[in-house]
Amino acid sequence: MGLLGENMDIVVNLAERHYYNCEFRACLNITSEVLHKDPYHSDCLPVHIACLVELQKANDLFYLAHKLVDLYPEKPVAWFAVGCYYLLVKKNDAARQYLSKATSLDRVYGPAWLAYGHSFAIENEHDQAMAAYFKASQLMKGCHLPLLYIGLEYGLTNNSKLADRFFSQALAIAPKDPFVLHEMGVVAFQNEDWEAAKKYFVEALDSVQSGQQGLSSEKWEPLLNNIGHACRKLKKYTEALDHHRRALILSPRNPSTYSAMGYVHSLLGNYAVAIDYFHKALGLRRDDTFSTNMLEKCMQQLLYDLDPCEDVPDDLPIPANRTAGDSEEIITESVETSDVVVAPSNLSSVLADASDSDMALEVSMDLEGSD
Repeated sequence: MGLLGENMDIVVNLAERHYYNCEFRACLNITSEVLHKDPYHSDCLPVHIACLVELQKANDLFYLAHKLVDLYPEKPVAWFAVGCYYLLVKKNDAARQYLSKATSLDRVYGPAWLAYGHSFAIENEHDQAMAAYFKASQLMKGCHLPLLYIGLEYGLTNNSKLADRFFSQALAIAPKDPFVLHEMGVVAFQNEDWEAAKKYFVEALDSVQSGQQGLSSEKWEPLLNNIGHACRKLKKYTEALDHHRRALILSPRNPSTYSAMGYVHSLLGNYAVAIDYFHKALGLRRDDTFSTNMLEKCMQQLLYDLDPCEDVPDDLPIPANRTAGDSEEIITESVETSDVVVAPSNLSSVLADASDSDMALEVSMDLEGSD
């Protein structure tokens, strides 16, 4: 950046760009250098605090919050840091108390309103969360995060039209933000536009992979699984399995991924493999209704497909202690046709018509904790 490389405001703007690109470690490195030169840079502190939340650095955030409260108890950023710490350790009531104090000290402090909305959103208090997010959107003009979170709350209340409206506004501000692209894909998936859903999901994936961190965080597991769901709807089963396997690498103990892979294998007719995946899903979550039902269906179909006497020859050998004439005395039982159980035509057609509600789309990504 030449001569401007030492300008703290320019450096903070560079850190913000890394933050919005989900490059949190690079952002934290820059903000740490800025705070080393100017420990209480007012524009840098909110970004630094947000990075500490994203990277789950609770101890560092605790130390910083206490320093700020001791030195600047009258400034909102101090209580914003305390509220973010309690959000990080999942003590939402305490977080709301301190974030409310931050907003009372400065009614136009946008980051505190944004985090205040998170404290309600975590507990599914949609109305209070949206009120805080709307206030943040008025104060943080040009920032896409409040619009993104408003759209999320509308999506959780099954108002897909308003959700799509706010996601579109957020996309206009940040066209390459992977979180916005992912939520646009979720809305398209809910509208049964599988091609558009896959397009948005793949764009989000490309945006993540182009960053410095890549797909190294567990938070991108829902994105990979959702690409798999979209591919399954488009009957691209092999591609769907590839994305589910990549999701499994990021989060090896997610039962939803195992059940999704089992479902795809059942559609391919690989019932033995599907049974194995459904067993793994139930081992991690015993009350998984979808996996239980699918396990029963796959086991029934597998029993119909298996030959009970696969290795037995058509002509049975005569025992050594019998003669050829004695073999005529061997009694064979005949089964009446009325007692024969007829196997269903094909389970694949039954599975293909399974309710989409059983394979609920995973949209609970760990979005940016605060601005």
